Amino acid sequence: MKKLRVGLIGLGGVAEVHLEGYKEVDEIKVVAGAELREDRLNQMVEKWGISGYTSYEEMLEKEELDIASVLTPARSHREVTERAAEYGINVLCEKPIAVTLDDARAMIKKCSKEGVKFCYGSSYRFLCACRKAKEMIDEGMLGDILLLMETFIGGQGPQKYKDLGPHHYPKGGPGGGGMGLVDHGIHLVDIFRWLTGSEVGAVAGRGNYSSMPPETEYLTMIFKNGAIGQLIYNEATYPSDMPVEGIFSWGGSWDIHGNLLPGGGWNAYPGSIRVHGEKGALRIFHYANKLFFFREERQEQIQVPDRPMPSNFALQMESFAKCVMKDDEPEVTGIDGLKALQVVLAAYESFETQKIVPIKPVL
Repeated sequence: MKKLRVGLIGLGGVAEVHLEGYKEVDEIKVVAGAELREDRLNQMVEKWGISGYTSYEEMLEKEELDIASVLTPARSHREVTERAAEYGINVLCEKPIAVTLDDARAMIKKCSKEGVKFCYGSSYRFLCACRKAKEMIDEGMLGDILLLMETFIGGQGPQKYKDLGPHHYPKGGPGGGGMGLVDHGIHLVDIFRWLTGSEVGAVAGRGNYSSMPPETEYLTMIFKNGAIGQLIYNEATYPSDMPVEGIFSWGGSWDIHGNLLPGGGWNAYPGSIRVHGEKGALRIFHYANKLFFFREERQEQIQVPDRPMPSNFALQMESFAKCVMKDDEPEVTGIDGLKALQVVLAAYESFETQKIVPIKPVL
């Protein structure tokens, strides 16, 4: 079987988990990576046995790639994606798709014009616990969905809060920390749309700004089917979870400082998503790879496939590679990324105007 040639643009921390996942994908071969920092580039080239470039454009020109994984900070996504498209290379772009709606629209338009496929990197859709939850919802096991929630309240106080800074998000614009609304919550915006099968109708919220002091962030989504989605984040305080509320995690995850935590151990503050419906409720421990179902007079753990993170990156790339081979539409498209960004940015507009912001057609 002919393997698709893959190159990574940006070899920071997220590249490690992509590469770990990609080892599981028979349809691809990772051949190269590009990174500005020579020390990091040399480290990754030695570890993964790939060709290395300090110029991503040189890599695009020389390597005859089928897919480019864009893993650079979001503020560079438009430039990198458009250049890959000009070389006729299909693109998998990490979240968020871009920092502005105009940039996101331009990326989608450029890929369409150049005849290449554009896959938005919503890796949460490929976490096994999330996929099983989607299956149960689609089968009607929860009835109509009423409420979806995720919170992250923790850290080590405001003095140790870590802003991602202007390297990731332009100073003074939407940004903040790694577990905040823009960099993390955008995952949840996308999968809440996906789980409910409904578009967001209106938004209220508040988000942090790049290189500015942190505040409590929140986002309330009013879905067109009547469901409510709620996100609440504060990375600059302290956790209040009790020790008994931890869980053994089968998958890896990230801590408040962006460090990758290995799977198979005790996680005192496990991330989870709550979904409440008319007939029952789900607690999705997405990285721990566990799913619990609550209904009248019965509570049970639901078995999910034993492919925790980083296998979600494998499943994501496997899905995209097959779509490239079959000339099909990607499972997650640029439009999905654009819609998620639109909702997050609407939270900023909501706080600035002190109004509920309607979500209009994105294109």
